[in-house]
Amino acid sequence: MKNSHVAVLVLGSVAVTAGIQEWRLGGEKHESEGALRIHADANHPILSSGDGLPERERPLSRSEKHPSDELQEEKEGFSKSLRKMWENPAGKSMMSQGVKMAVAMMYEDYVESLDLSEEEEKHFRDLLGREMMNQQEISMKLMSAKAEERAALVEEMTKRNRESEEDIKTFLNNEEDFEAYQSYKERLPERQQLEGLRATMSAKNAAMDETTESQLIEAMHKARTQPGLADFSGKNAILEVGKGNLSERFEESWESQQAMLRNEVDFLSEPQKEAFFEYQDQMKEFQMMGVKMTEQMMEKQGE
Repeated sequence: MKNSHVAVLVLGSVAVTAGIQEWRLGGEKHESEGALRIHADANHPILSSGDGLPERERPLSRSEKHPSDELQEEKEGFSKSLRKMWENPAGKSMMSQGVKMAVAMMYEDYVESLDLSEEEEKHFRDLLGREMMNQQEISMKLMSAKAEERAALVEEMTKRNRESEEDIKTFLNNEEDFEAYQSYKERLPERQQLEGLRATMSAKNAAMDETTESQLIEAMHKARTQPGLADFSGKNAILEVGKGNLSERFEESWESQQAMLRNEVDFLSEPQKEAFFEYQDQMKEFQMMGVKMTEQMMEKQGE
């Protein structure tokens, strides 16, 4: 299975992952632009330095602003930009292309195992892409939603997930095939880590064989899906985001997962264990960064 950071589900959403990176890059861009402000319309970006405006209307320069005010402006502007990107036909088309690439990378092994005709494969990929586009749309709306709007968005996502599952079940037209699809999909967060884990272990001369990889996927999946834990990287991640209080709930979930994993990976050699938990520490740092940024932006919108 090929790994792709485009497809990494930081919060179960391609949009959130890509958006966080875009927000970070945007912040770096503003650092180099000084007082130059960017006012973005969905179709007509306008660059303005504020020259010629009356004093009371002139945008404050970077030196005149408190850092916290500037950060809040970045968060609010990013949230609005995400929503505009979705409403813009060109932006939506770009995201659609990204989804097609993500589907190809995430489901490559599974789709190849079905022995579909060319037409059937295209239709099935479209069904998988539709589900991911739904995640994109709801994610963007959640990022810019007021607190009172989030419950309705979570309900809408639940409804769309259910409809998507039914469409895929109808297409497969076989209970065993559908169960195999669900099993594969539920383990995507673990499968997507394999390439990184392989590289980390190989660097320590502790490469895994195929059987060990399969065992590790199952152990990680078992730890992530413990009853009662908030799951920020599986199919219900967007629903978890809608519940709020992300950082605290993520920390609790992560610690419970790690506690179980320490008991579940006895099949690994000591060098493999060392490499595995080193990789886990890196994953936590990456995911927590995304959680905090998302939480801060949602808090701003909820004010």
